[in-house]
Amino acid sequence: MDLNSLIDRFLLALKIRGFSDNTISGYANDLKDFAIFLDGRAISEKTLIEYRDSLTKKHYSDSTFNRRLSSLRSFLKYLVKEGVIDVDWTVLKNRRTKRKLPDYVSEDIIEKAIGNGRDGLIVRLMYASGLRISELLNLKVSDILFSEGFIRVKGKGSKERVVPVDDKTLRLLKEYLRREGQRGSRDFVFLSNRRKPFTRQGMWKLIKRQFRKLGVDLKPHTLRHMFATHMLENGANIRAVQEMLGHESITTTQIYTEITDNSLKEAFEKFDTIK
Repeated sequence: MDLNSLIDRFLLALKIRGFSDNTISGYANDLKDFAIFLDGRAISEKTLIEYRDSLTKKHYSDSTFNRRLSSLRSFLKYLVKEGVIDVDWTVLKNRRTKRKLPDYVSEDIIEKAIGNGRDGLIVRLMYASGLRISELLNLKVSDILFSEGFIRVKGKGSKERVVPVDDKTLRLLKEYLRREGQRGSRDFVFLSNRRKPFTRQGMWKLIKRQFRKLGVDLKPHTLRHMFATHMLENGANIRAVQEMLGHESITTTQIYTEITDNSLKEAFEKFDTIK
């Protein structure tokens, strides 16, 4: 089987595992670049190192460089597992990068962005539950377990988790759904003004607009970051936060402890200056 056919098999496997179309498209583009580079040559440690060197010469940013290698490593691991090739994919080493911390937004600012209507409720739920944009877009009425105080979330790779939600947010959700008259287990919780499910871009614009009213230019994903950061600041266990965010590795969650440490340090320095 030629390389392009193997790539197609890998992409199909990702689709079956529940990866999003955007993610699969990213893998496809990265692996197409690798196939063009090989130009019919066999996959070996030598050609893998040559490919890595070729990426270095193209002066990609660290994030693009590491993403391309990550896509390729996933593909190679799949081929090794399937018994198609026997190659040491660990020769593809990432560049070491300084981890960029997400922006910090205070609880006061977020509370001001939360309103009584649909838009404010979207901000409230995302912040109250730590959902990703894609998870919020796909949330169905049947996923809200009102009596239990949880919402059921289908995350990356179709992995399901349950996330606790506070009573006030659940009460406002119930009132909103009653007001909107949405019924049926297949209905999306949030609909656009055209009574259709939101697009990713539409949801982004809505959330950004809520904060621009306050003079804050916020990326919607920052709400998820702030959910985790403020939970830790208020004494939550990091393992519990990891579960609620749906992180496979606690290392990913630990970045929020760094944000917390930085915000405490800044607060102390301001206090010291005032003295």
